Amino acid sequence: MPVNNDTIKIIIVGAGKAGELIAEDIRERQDANFEIVGFVDDNPSKQGKTVGGAPVLGTGADLPALAKEHEVEEIFIAIPSERGKAVRDIIERTAGMKLTYKILPRRSEVLMQEFTEDYLHYIRKVRVEDMLGGEILKSDQQEITDFARPQTILITGAAGSIGSELSRQIAAHKPKRVVFYDWWENGMFALRNELVEAYPKGNFEFIIGDIKDHLKIDQVMKTFKPDTVFHAAAYKHVPLMEYNGAEAIKNNIIGTKTVAEASIKHGAKKFIMVSTDKAVNPTNIMGASKRAAEMVIHTLAESQTGTALCSVRFGNVINSNGSAIPIFEKQIDQGGPVTVTHKDMTRFFMTIPEAVHLILQAWVMGESNDLFVLDMGESIRIYDLAKLLITLQGYVPEKEIKIKIVGTRPGEKLYEEVLLKQEETKATAVKKIFRTQNFMDFDKLSFLNHLSLLVETVEDDGLNVPAIRERLQQMVATYKPAKH
Repeated sequence: MPVNNDTIKIIIVGAGKAGELIAEDIRERQDANFEIVGFVDDNPSKQGKTVGGAPVLGTGADLPALAKEHEVEEIFIAIPSERGKAVRDIIERTAGMKLTYKILPRRSEVLMQEFTEDYLHYIRKVRVEDMLGGEILKSDQQEITDFARPQTILITGAAGSIGSELSRQIAAHKPKRVVFYDWWENGMFALRNELVEAYPKGNFEFIIGDIKDHLKIDQVMKTFKPDTVFHAAAYKHVPLMEYNGAEAIKNNIIGTKTVAEASIKHGAKKFIMVSTDKAVNPTNIMGASKRAAEMVIHTLAESQTGTALCSVRFGNVINSNGSAIPIFEKQIDQGGPVTVTHKDMTRFFMTIPEAVHLILQAWVMGESNDLFVLDMGESIRIYDLAKLLITLQGYVPEKEIKIKIVGTRPGEKLYEEVLLKQEETKATAVKKIFRTQNFMDFDKLSFLNHLSLLVETVEDDGLNVPAIRERLQQMVATYKPAKH
């Protein structure tokens, strides 16, 4: 391929089949304005070889020196089976070099046998989910489809971050009917437009309503008689709920109880609650309210046998509404600073599609009183994440875009956990899903009495946050409020 002044010098990371196909595509296309300097690959057997007409120059550790020596402008990552740490390592090694990072998406793995031309078309810029998302395991999709097809399914919080992806994936399995329930009119409008266009023959109902409205919930359950209820509706923002504790109680605890009891009353076969790692040893009202919701589900599960009630607990999902990543990206676009609460704060991350995919697998295997924990992979320092995002946008961290430490917010932990000390996990048939054992050893009668007192406190004076915290502590023994 002839080189001209507009040619962009690149190094390809990964000298396997994918990298070879990209190199051949660039070499054969007349309109491809890339010059391949060479490959890097950590496989010793690749060193010194020629792949797709380009030399393997070294390993990943050599990447910064090679990029500098050859005045490289872009890095192509051609390792479709790897995500997360492997991608982060590439970006961290070359931070400050103002490179552009591109990647071969996973979908090309599936398509690899279907074409040999225009392979370059599938290359795109690296996204945050490439740096944080773990491997998306290929499960038996047919098993989920077979399970879903005969069912009527109700999804609460259907327009939210998790709920909307649940809605998409469940709709794709073409169940008998899906009832989408949420109070957020704009979100439901967008969801309806998307799903009706994607599945014009889908049997869908879009209902605007609040999970705290027990009469509406009962009416919906009575009318549609769902076989499965996915309960994804929740207030989740820690700082907001710390000062609006009554709303966390009414929505996350009482709302969950309302939906679960209606599911039992009207004969749902399964009820799956979406929980959070913030429910483990909570230091804030939001986390304590979700822990209490888990306890509500456990108590109701033990009180009857008609409906299998389960919970699925996992950590932060990438790019959910109001999460740190979109905020960081906006701050970078504005020239900084990027605000991080604490230099040592860590979080687990998972992509929303991956999390929902695992929820559906837990749904298929779930039995009454199950609490599933998803393997979130490794935790990431939020400070390191900020540096990665700045680098990804083509800036030099701390020089061109500053990172400002602003201090932890009320109720925030430096790190998250997914299990209580007394909880043990047992492997399931799915690699990244674990079932907990020996969880929920508490006095059910005392819990329900304290819940009644908590409801009274909320109804009498919903602005009395200290009183709400005190009642929550009586209900949830592991709740240790952070100092305010």
